Amino acid sequence: MKKIISILGFFFILGLLYVVPPANEGFASSKESDRVLVKFVGSELIDSVAKDEVELLNGIEVLQPDFIRYAAIQTTTGVADSWGKERIGVKKMVPGKGTVVIAVIDTGVDYTHPLLKDRIVAGYDVLKNTSDPMDVHFHGTHVAGIIADSTPANVKIMPIRAMDEKGNGYDSDISTAIRFAVDNGADIINLSFIGEGYSQYLTDALNYALANNVLVVVVAGNNGADTANYFPASEQNVIVVSATDQNDNIASFSNMGDAIDLSAPGVGIVSSLPGNRYGSLTGTSMAVPFVSSVAAMIKLDDPSRSIQEIERLLKKYVDDRGAVGWDPIFGEGIVNVTSYDEPLRVSADEQEMDFSNFIRLPTVRNVPLNKEWHIEFTRQLSAKDIIDVHVFRGSELVPITLRSKVETKEIVATAVSSYAPSTSYKLVIRVKNGKDYLMDFYTGY
Repeated sequence: MKKIISILGFFFILGLLYVVPPANEGFASSKESDRVLVKFVGSELIDSVAKDEVELLNGIEVLQPDFIRYAAIQTTTGVADSWGKERIGVKKMVPGKGTVVIAVIDTGVDYTHPLLKDRIVAGYDVLKNTSDPMDVHFHGTHVAGIIADSTPANVKIMPIRAMDEKGNGYDSDISTAIRFAVDNGADIINLSFIGEGYSQYLTDALNYALANNVLVVVVAGNNGADTANYFPASEQNVIVVSATDQNDNIASFSNMGDAIDLSAPGVGIVSSLPGNRYGSLTGTSMAVPFVSSVAAMIKLDDPSRSIQEIERLLKKYVDDRGAVGWDPIFGEGIVNVTSYDEPLRVSADEQEMDFSNFIRLPTVRNVPLNKEWHIEFTRQLSAKDIIDVHVFRGSELVPITLRSKVETKEIVATAVSSYAPSTSYKLVIRVKNGKDYLMDFYTGY
């Protein structure tokens, strides 16, 4: 049963919610594939074959279409002043020691470009099965240049070509590229492409990266539509990025939806092009490498950080736009690490927080380990409303994410990792120009 508590015109509803993963539905593809993925009976081997060859093969099981993904570039614009790296604040971060490797899985990279030639580690051309991933288009070089321009020299780029001269690539090749990146030391994978068909085969490759503590950052897409209809933009387990312009507005072409995690500059972005050139391009493809760059800096700051910790910090250091907290347009907000200050440590104020004047809410017991706390308000939240929500385990600050649900006028607080069983916690709600609230809760088994 839900408990409703009236506080200063606000109603807090602390109800139970179990997270149910989205169904793996198939989407119709606008780039219909001419190939399918097949499995040979009695073998674990999966191969991509042309559709017109299927009837000629014996002892195979057709698994799914080998969907085509395409580079998420919207328009080419005139050369303008570079503004993206200034907007995300990476110049304010002090470079850490060690090395972080970002795999750029794309159309290849012009590794001879002056901006890139000293930043490259060994890569791979999946299509030719060679160690020479030279760019056959221009998209991958532009993406790699954004990373090189936004990070110090100890952030390296692993160029992997999985897309052709038209900027298109099959899931089979992209999946091979992801596994190569993981097996060869990538810390972060940058995927600036999208498509309209859900692929279990590509999902398996993404999960392989995540299981090996490799962060994956992908585009929202440039269709001005719902990410639910695109892949991997609809994937909840990766970082999905929408694009913004110089006025902090969402780009008119950027996709939106429940999968959006963050937003970053993606309009008129200057970067490298093949042949020692520079140019300005637009698209969610340009937004993703800014987030990959910030993730690399966070990893450099503390190489022991898990991908969950990096995601938590990416979502902490944002400029909130749109609805308070998370929204389906900007996600948590526009990435901005200008004020980065080792946030995993509990601040002195939080360590010494005196709860004696807090209003105590009723204690809740046997809380599920995947609990989400819903804090509902009687009116729409605005940028003027400042509500801080924290979860403590003893004096330790538990990493959580906050998202606002406009339709139900509520903030949802979710722990980054599952709560520990049989453990006591404190949920703290602080309302600026209002009162502070405290609720003890205890997890079950």
